Amino acid sequence: MSNTTCWHCSNPAVGTVTARTPEGPRPVCCPGCAAAVETIYGLGLEDYYNVRESAAPIPDDSRMALNLALFSVPELVAPHLRSTPTGQQIRLQLSGLTCAACSWLIEKTLGDQTGVHNASVNLAGMTLSVDYEGEARVEDTARRIMRLGYGVSLLNAPHEKAAQQQEQRKLVGRLALAGLGAMQAMMYSTALYIGVFDGSDAIYEILFRIASLIVATPVVFYAGWPFFQGAISGLRGGRLTMDVPIALALLLAWAGSLVVMAMGGSHVYFDSAAMFVFFLLASRWLELRQRQAVHRAWHTLEETLPLAVRQYDVGNDNPWISTRQIVAGMSLVLYQGETVPCDGVIKQGHGAFDEAAITGESLPRDGVAGDTVRAASRLVEGNVVLEALGPPASSLVAKIGDQVERAQLERLSVVRDWQRVAPLFTLSVLCLSLFTFIWHWSSGPAQAFEYTLAVLVVTCPCALALAVPLTVTATLGSALQQGVLIASPRQFLSLPEIGGVIFDKTGTLTAGQFQLISSKCVTDDFSEPQLMAIASALEWQNPHPLAAPFQQRYRDPEVIEIEADQCGVTGFRGESRWRITGLPEQARDGATCLGLYQDDELRMVLSLADNLRSEAEGVLQDLVAQGMVVRMATGDNAVAAGKVAAHLPLQEWRADQTPQSKQEWIALLEQNQRQLMVGDGINDAGAMLAASVSVATGNATSLAQRAAGIFLLNDSLRALPRLAPLASACRHRIWQNLGWAFLYNLLAVPFAVAGWIPPWAAAIGMSASSLLVTLNATRMARWKL
Repeated sequence: MSNTTCWHCSNPAVGTVTARTPEGPRPVCCPGCAAAVETIYGLGLEDYYNVRESAAPIPDDSRMALNLALFSVPELVAPHLRSTPTGQQIRLQLSGLTCAACSWLIEKTLGDQTGVHNASVNLAGMTLSVDYEGEARVEDTARRIMRLGYGVSLLNAPHEKAAQQQEQRKLVGRLALAGLGAMQAMMYSTALYIGVFDGSDAIYEILFRIASLIVATPVVFYAGWPFFQGAISGLRGGRLTMDVPIALALLLAWAGSLVVMAMGGSHVYFDSAAMFVFFLLASRWLELRQRQAVHRAWHTLEETLPLAVRQYDVGNDNPWISTRQIVAGMSLVLYQGETVPCDGVIKQGHGAFDEAAITGESLPRDGVAGDTVRAASRLVEGNVVLEALGPPASSLVAKIGDQVERAQLERLSVVRDWQRVAPLFTLSVLCLSLFTFIWHWSSGPAQAFEYTLAVLVVTCPCALALAVPLTVTATLGSALQQGVLIASPRQFLSLPEIGGVIFDKTGTLTAGQFQLISSKCVTDDFSEPQLMAIASALEWQNPHPLAAPFQQRYRDPEVIEIEADQCGVTGFRGESRWRITGLPEQARDGATCLGLYQDDELRMVLSLADNLRSEAEGVLQDLVAQGMVVRMATGDNAVAAGKVAAHLPLQEWRADQTPQSKQEWIALLEQNQRQLMVGDGINDAGAMLAASVSVATGNATSLAQRAAGIFLLNDSLRALPRLAPLASACRHRIWQNLGWAFLYNLLAVPFAVAGWIPPWAAAIGMSASSLLVTLNATRMARWKL
């Protein structure tokens, strides 16, 4: 870098400002860049300047002060914070990132911040997730990012959406320029190819070549600049990326044609270069569109949530509040045609709810008092009073966004394998191109150059790069629209290798709609209504299906410090410790029994009954027909478990299973065959983690959802037997695409080396190969579960 160019942003450094580094002073254009350079060197991250693809943005001190002021307002930051087992988490919107080096720099910088446990950048979504140990220090995080010269804001800020749209428009603009330039250059070249001009029209022939040069130059160096950036960045970091042969082909086509023109030759390749850029950008644009399809589906769902809702019976003239003010237990009023703002339970009234946007079900679902409804559902009939289960940030819609992010960050083994061999592939292409040039040198430099250029173009690995991510993304988008969220593509693609399925019973094979059929008080110290109120208080916010019958009853307000674990719920009332937990030894006639204890003394026995899901038998029969061994593991007693097992085609079942014994049983089964675990409760989380593939049902608890790799968003098991065929079809498409891409190179490369394919035909062949892969991948978007 020259002394007159800013070390950080590459703008002219006309003043005397310098940045102090261990390697000596570096020229910079302003104090903002000086601060950024000194921060990067001070953290030991100077390698950033060797691997970045483009100059960093200029830090704006005034803008930094304004943005930091926003991060210092707790009321603005608090709605974006989420509690974690170790502290807090926040997701922020980034801008100004251009490559993986930018992501690396931000992650390394925040990794040194006190209190930061983990920082992960999603380059595709331009978002940052930060996990803090203890209380979040978001303002400090934002300050560090801004000092590096990048933009940061709270997630979904309007101006950041505008910045992302501007970057997408820039890509579309490059694509449009390349398309128009390619057509125009081809028009001029066609006249040269078919011999329109004779000796007397030599001046027009020269003018047509000059016109081709003028048209192709902005296409190659502006529209094609991202490929040059990628090649330069790779070479700086000592990596041979796929952009290297692309950039070399573009540069050779343009510069070689310029040399031919200067020497009075007739063969120029400006049209081939312009076509090559257009087809490459078209492939990248298609990939971007497909990759963002899942994000668009989720954002469209999230944006349907209302901005304001009515509180029920608040006793003032203005019942309207912001949806961000919703907390657990708040009562809300919904009228026909309105959208549910958060997950909640119907307290009064009844209605029909359209959940198609979440579950893919086309028919509205009836809801009555006691039923749970989800955020983003639309009330198409009736009026209801809803009790909020939590703020919108804790709803299923918000969790879908988290899992979409998780899916896009996961790397499949085939992708990792390709990333390992990509440098070898690039080196092979360069060696093959050199061999072609040497081999054809005897035919003349012009012929050798043309054949070498054809080899570089025809071996462009676009089809190979698109084969896996496009297919997987199309499949994820199709499944999400039909009510299945695939959070782990790796687990999903391993479904065809599954040999057995283990189901939890309660809430998974059964409907999870328990009814209290009897209660027995075993003490004279309390009345039955008193004990029932204590039990209701303990179970009030418990998401387990067994808790539902208690949540519509009167609850004792004196019960506090309520905590749930894998075996029950505990709370305190006065000096006494109260606990409600399973009581399998007293179960009769297939009922599920719970015991209410005061300081380990049994005070009440509660019996509950549940019904088998209507679709359970058919679903299990379909799984057996696919060759899977179907089992059931439940914490219920043998009588209750046997009553369910008698109606289902189970090869094996176990009762009285603790969370640990479930996990151990699955680990034992995994030694012989890969297993799929289907569950919904807190006590299923460990078993889910032990299984190769885990599925959470629509009514699953948050812990089970975090452990699962696949989610059934609607409250039905019908999609379960169709997941393995979908995964098989996805794998089949992947191998089809990879096979075609390798076959294309295997057939086209020898012809190009032999000199039988001109550069323009190589560009068309390469684009046809990428288009075929893209169209084949997008077929998965039409797959029906």
